[in-house]
Amino acid sequence: MAMLFPGCSSAEKLSPEAQFKQSFPDKTYETFKATSVPGVYELYNGRQIFYYLPSADVVLYGSLVTKDGVNLTRESHLQKMTPKFASLPLDQALKVGNGKKIVVEFTDPNCPYCRQGFEFFNKIKEDVTLYIFLVPLSADSERKIRHILCSSDRVRAYEEVFSGKFDSGSGLNACKDPKVGEQMRAHRDLAQHVGLRGTPLFYLRGKVVDGFDPPALQTLLEE
Repeated sequence: MAMLFPGCSSAEKLSPEAQFKQSFPDKTYETFKATSVPGVYELYNGRQIFYYLPSADVVLYGSLVTKDGVNLTRESHLQKMTPKFASLPLDQALKVGNGKKIVVEFTDPNCPYCRQGFEFFNKIKEDVTLYIFLVPLSADSERKIRHILCSSDRVRAYEEVFSGKFDSGSGLNACKDPKVGEQMRAHRDLAQHVGLRGTPLFYLRGKVVDGFDPPALQTLLEE
């Protein structure tokens, strides 16, 4: 008889989000939304995007790519990072240059694409102001970053390190100044805050560019 009358019951079908919470109570997320793929939902945990398929009650990891080669996962991730970049405390970054075009960068001194990014902006440094957050991806990178932040002339040290002057490891001044340690931790925390997955990572003209992509960077600089 209960089935003849509309109303709620304990057997009522859960929403996709409620079902996810019930099935995966340990997984946290910031956003939960439907994708353009029917039956597939996107979740973002502040660093990574993953997907939920309610019909099979499974979590999916990886990228959604259209037949035209558009990486929907990458585009969505960049969109989520953008407002986080806009609120970064730039006074904690290493400032390089005084140009009118503002660029925020997360970089590692041993990353080859970061070195290419350095060369790219070094050629137009009169037009650009770089706010650089240094993120060590190896022990050697950490020593080089310490050398930069321990130097009395940090900009010069940055240019020397990224030009390869200290690649042999000799001559580095990896001081133990507590303030330098605090700044390094702050840079790592901010990298986590924006959802950094690899270096280099750029923010300019209100858009995020992940990786060294000269055409994309040039287009934004010319806007």
